[in-house]
Amino acid sequence: MAQEVALRPVVDPALEDAERALLETSADGLFPATLPLPEEPGLGGRTKADIWGSLWVSAVCALLPVTILWALIGVWAGLAVGLAAQAAMVWVGVQFGVEAFILTLVGVHLLVWLLIVVLGCGTDERQRVARLRHGRYYLAEDFGDDSLRDLLGHSPLRRMERAQAAVTTVLASQVDRAGLLDDIANDVTLPAQQYEIAQRLAELTRLARKVRAAAGDASGARVEEVLRTQRRALRLSSSALEERVEALERYAEITRAADAAYREWEAVRDLERLGEDMHELVANTVRDELAVAEIEGLTDRSRLHDLHRMLDEAREAGLLATRSVDEPAGRPAGDSGRA
Repeated sequence: MAQEVALRPVVDPALEDAERALLETSADGLFPATLPLPEEPGLGGRTKADIWGSLWVSAVCALLPVTILWALIGVWAGLAVGLAAQAAMVWVGVQFGVEAFILTLVGVHLLVWLLIVVLGCGTDERQRVARLRHGRYYLAEDFGDDSLRDLLGHSPLRRMERAQAAVTTVLASQVDRAGLLDDIANDVTLPAQQYEIAQRLAELTRLARKVRAAAGDASGARVEEVLRTQRRALRLSSSALEERVEALERYAEITRAADAAYREWEAVRDLERLGEDMHELVANTVRDELAVAEIEGLTDRSRLHDLHRMLDEAREAGLLATRSVDEPAGRPAGDSGRA
């Protein structure tokens, strides 16, 4: 089974890549598709805290620009502009006196404060996209939890998590990244499947919540009869969705097995590529042993003699094993060429 993780936003794959990337980062600042979009805050989302905080930052920026501009516009650009601005402030004070310095300081303070409030505070790009694309992404809040199990027969949130985990497993697999599944357009098909499942589960959740709210605390034979009919319809649709989720999970499981086989194949391939090196290693073994023996033989020549004897025996055994059939029998294989 796939590892259970918290549900990430399920975003419409038809959105532009940049917008999808912004929305898929996390659920922070996003709005559930099944709930009304909250009213946009005034002043472009700017708060009193933004305004007062900007006032202090702009004061420091006006008085000592070199100490803070690097944090606002980047290290090197900030240091360069900050040093130039600092030098200009000092020059104004020296050339025109204290009054001109204070007036310049106040003017710079107000200008920087306006720039920070207008450009640096309020709704950012991600929040803007979240509002613009509301209804084209789904959050955990859009899927009912275990409280709807009696109506749906399952937890919609858990089912969505399973579907997302299966899709993630396939798209993160080695065999998919290596292009071995390129006959299946996983990058297109699987996000579309995931989004369709999210739409269906969110709709099931919405209807189940309405049924629960309509029934309330009422009881009686007629209420139970209507509930039984609606529960049957909800569960029928739920069963069809379960088949889709299970199909994704089977695909993910097969992909895991394919990944394991692919890793095994890669290991065998890499080991086979080492074959030539291993043959060379075996061929060099004799030379290595001789070198070691010669080094150690500086103090003990008898060990070098023993190594020569062992090598001669090895050569004789090898020659005997590979001797031609027409070689006279009984002739020692290593006699020729002996001193």
